[in-house]
Amino acid sequence: MTRVFITGASMVPVNRHYDMSLFDLAESAFMGLRKTVEEMPEVDAIIVANSFAQKLENQSMLGFKLSKRLGLSGKLSMTVEQGDASGGAGILAAYSMVKSGVARNVLVVGLDKFSDFPSKFVNDAVSTTLEDVSYYEGLLPAPYGALIMKSYMSKYGVKANYFYNWAIKMHSNALENPYAYLRFPVDSETVRKSQEVSTPMKLFDIAPRADGASSVLVSSEDFKKVSDSPVEIGAVEFDSGEPTISSLEFPLRKAQVKGDKAVIEISDSFSVSAAIELESLGLAEKGKSLESLDSLNVNLSGGLKARGYPGGATGVYQVAEVYMQLIDQFPGKKAREAEEGLVLNTDDLLRTSYMIYLRR
Repeated sequence: MTRVFITGASMVPVNRHYDMSLFDLAESAFMGLRKTVEEMPEVDAIIVANSFAQKLENQSMLGFKLSKRLGLSGKLSMTVEQGDASGGAGILAAYSMVKSGVARNVLVVGLDKFSDFPSKFVNDAVSTTLEDVSYYEGLLPAPYGALIMKSYMSKYGVKANYFYNWAIKMHSNALENPYAYLRFPVDSETVRKSQEVSTPMKLFDIAPRADGASSVLVSSEDFKKVSDSPVEIGAVEFDSGEPTISSLEFPLRKAQVKGDKAVIEISDSFSVSAAIELESLGLAEKGKSLESLDSLNVNLSGGLKARGYPGGATGVYQVAEVYMQLIDQFPGKKAREAEEGLVLNTDDLLRTSYMIYLRR
């Protein structure tokens, strides 16, 4: 089977884009992508990764509609939905198409938009990812995150201020990222005084949802010449299962990278999620991961916590960010001598995950 490469990527800054529609965001991401390649090859397929447009925007068939908007009518098009892991699912679909020979160039566009809607409607949409009983009881993902946080604190004997390290580090990273939503520093006192959302979880333990769109061009080996610096997708792995909150067992496999030699983007929907992911991936010691962040090139974008949380577009942003790091074109904080990359894109409660390996 053919080798698979990323030959271009683009992002729209994560923000509250009141002046742009869902499709405006997608078009902006695509136009940005066109500027990154030497000559745009013929696109054989378009995949849209989106989580909540059907609920919030009353819009379906996004793949078909966007293909028309971008002048790609008649091409294979589809929409992929897997909660906040939709971006990873879209990358897996594109990788599989190219690897198998079904397509030579696949455009993946991740997009979601939240700012046009009151929090009540956004919370209702996000809660549809929960089991039907939880959804109809009016529960939100955050209380489940708080239970995980309590379990972590009990198991490893840490206090709430242990998690402050993540918010402080992510905001520090985001300061240098022009695509980030929350570009301001925070300290432990800021986090401590922030609103308590669900005991012991505070506002700064939760990633803020905002509007975003990102695009990635996935190409076969025959087309890697369209980029001066193509990055190979070495593998895409998938895990799924019901996490055991009491024992902190989650369906994540060990990472096949060395943490000090790789640039890494993980899905930190909650600060405790970051701790669990780093430890489950084998990149940090259990119960101490958030005390050793300076030894890892992790979430140099600012992560979901400070770059912002663009729903189903998240995985596409992560891949674009790691790609840009590996070709030394990321406009924010740079990785230290990284030659390989890892993206872990999960839903907000780590029930389904996509692990994407990239290498120069």
